[in-house]
Amino acid sequence: MPQKKKVPGQMSLPFWDDWEATSGDIREVAEKFVIANCYDPKVAAQSFNDS
Repeated sequence: MPQKKKVPGQMSLPFWDDWEATSGDIREVAEKFVIANCYDPKVAAQSFNDS
């Protein structure tokens, strides 16, 4: 496979595998997102009550 040409001034993507997020942080954001975007927040909140 030929190597991609780099455009002058183009930035490379950050190294995503270096990012260490805690599971609690991800879960907290996911819970807020799901509850904010659901039809019935009471039903959606039941999915997160297992912790």
